[in-house]
Amino acid sequence: MSNSKSIPKKNNSKKKADPSKRSNPSGRDLKIYPIRIDDDKLNSDSDKYPISSPVHLHLIVGRVKSGKSVLLNNLYLSERFFGKDYKTKILISSTAFNDAVNKYLLDDFDFVFEEFSEDLLRELLEIIKQDEGNGRFLIIFDDIINSGQNFKRAGQTDLLTKLITTYRHIGNKDFEGKLAIAMAVQYFKYLNPIARNNASAYYIMGHFPESEVKKMSEALSIFGRTDDGFQQIYNHSRKEPFDFLYLSVEHLEARRNHDELLWDTDGFKFNNDIELDDGEQSNRKSNKDNENQNAIDEKTSNGGEM
Repeated sequence: MSNSKSIPKKNNSKKKADPSKRSNPSGRDLKIYPIRIDDDKLNSDSDKYPISSPVHLHLIVGRVKSGKSVLLNNLYLSERFFGKDYKTKILISSTAFNDAVNKYLLDDFDFVFEEFSEDLLRELLEIIKQDEGNGRFLIIFDDIINSGQNFKRAGQTDLLTKLITTYRHIGNKDFEGKLAIAMAVQYFKYLNPIARNNASAYYIMGHFPESEVKKMSEALSIFGRTDDGFQQIYNHSRKEPFDFLYLSVEHLEARRNHDELLWDTDGFKFNNDIELDDGEQSNRKSNKDNENQNAIDEKTSNGGEM
């Protein structure tokens, strides 16, 4: 018989740590809670779904004769939209007195300027800040941006760009949300990333060449989730001659005009695998024709031979 004693086996099992203590050893409440804010101070109490709230930045993109002026008249004169939401309305447009469609804007708006300058903008902002009460102001910038240089000079952010990033907070000591902005341009490329990132909604007016739609899709693929998804939304928004694509960043929705919902966070509201109908095929052809014409115009303007 052996004198050796049996050696007990070593227990290699470790006591499992409490997962809750491992993820939060202190046991403190680490949840993020919403901040209670006085909605009256924010001055944006009107529910106008599916369109934007009265304090907004609207970016309107469309060539000449695409319906931009008609849209502005409807949005900011009609009580169905924002006609009664502003105490003071200001139009800054180099063509304000040259377009017959602007007649009613000129009659209704409090101030109209044909030239834009930082001094003018600085003066307007000072007026808003000194204004007592919660009355809102509206500024429409119509075709005053013709290149990226309007946004940035000498490596410094200009006043218009600063305004775009802070407009929601413009106000007096008692109220924020005293300013809304609508900015109309002919080319999407004129809108710098800061303007795009702060937009409440886009209005895409008229037809564009495929190259321009592609640029939009690269920047706006949050609608449709992919570049191709955005382009399908754009194509389905074109049925009648003056249809527009309404993209609400505020509500994360894409609509044909304001009425027909094309896409929301739940997905497409149309069959995005169907063949293009005759109208959409015609739009594709129109876009291609526009692209060819733009190439001709560009070559001509650069002194090229045709």
